[in-house]
Amino acid sequence: MRDNTLTRGFLWALCLALGLVSRPGPLRAETNVDWDSLRASFAHYAKEPTDENAGKVASFLPRGLGYSAPSSARRNHLETERFVLKHLGPLEGQIFRGKSPSVKLAYRFYTVADGELAESLDIMLGKLICRNPRLFLRELKANRHLVSRLDSILMNYGSDFAGDEAGHAAEFKHRLKCLRKVRDPELQEIRDECVEYMEMNP
Repeated sequence: MRDNTLTRGFLWALCLALGLVSRPGPLRAETNVDWDSLRASFAHYAKEPTDENAGKVASFLPRGLGYSAPSSARRNHLETERFVLKHLGPLEGQIFRGKSPSVKLAYRFYTVADGELAESLDIMLGKLICRNPRLFLRELKANRHLVSRLDSILMNYGSDFAGDEAGHAAEFKHRLKCLRKVRDPELQEIRDECVEYMEMNP
């Protein structure tokens, strides 16, 4: 039995070396996004920001991080980002009203967002911390796989406190206090992760 195992191992290694088989790689994110449909769907959502329409927009977005637009789609990608950024108001309004599908949509946009759009999403979701800390933690828990850096949301205050160190420090303490107040057992783990991160990175 041991000899057979060694033989199979040797043959597998030989095939790899000769290029006859390929080594398994990581799963790739979706390689195609229907940018035209995504823009049209978001335009409809911006006019009628309902829960149903938020779900429709999300259906056109990748489900995980790692999407890389092929060269043929980069212009469409950039145009879509600009369009979404220009019409973020209704999404922000629904998030601040506590509409869970819109919060989910904001997280899903991370799958294609770069630069200014990604930062705008960070700031928007960060402002939810004290408006509705339970909703913030519940959706962060559900979408933790879409957040590569916690500080980008927890401690990105945008232009509201630019150059205002005292205001910045006060907002930091306020967010930390809001998070600590959440006692729901099912949110304890994600709450502790956020609190501990902020305490270690004041």
